[in-house]
Amino acid sequence: MMAKVKRSERRLNRLLSKVVLAAVACVILAGTYAIGTSGAARSSVGRPVADVARRPAAASSSAAEFARDLVGLTKAYATEHGDPTRLADVDCVRASAGHYMCSYAAVRPDGARECHLMQARWTPQLASSFTVTLAGRTRKCGTLREAIRSLR
Repeated sequence: MMAKVKRSERRLNRLLSKVVLAAVACVILAGTYAIGTSGAARSSVGRPVADVARRPAAASSSAAEFARDLVGLTKAYATEHGDPTRLADVDCVRASAGHYMCSYAAVRPDGARECHLMQARWTPQLASSFTVTLAGRTRKCGTLREAIRSLR
């Protein structure tokens, strides 16, 4: 009986950590709109962040473009807010028009890496360029396939 309680507690803790991570990611990504309208920040591909934010839903990115935009937008937001953490090893797939799943490493200045998995929708008509619909940590972050397999 005690083992079932501990197992339930572990599941609840994992769920809560995923919810907290998703909330933090949403807050960070919500700030991309403010950065995008300032016109000062540029995405990693050289386009102004405001141009990325205004891309119409019908013109959703390829997986590689979405990965570059993700890195560029989060870097611009982090720089503006003094957060030294950066994304690395971003690997995305496009499930359908405007729907993506990505794995990435959040790298802190001391070199510590946290592996993450994210599912998002391209939402230029909202306050944020994309909306995170699912997020969590993984044990591995080399490729999306490795990240998903490490969840087992």
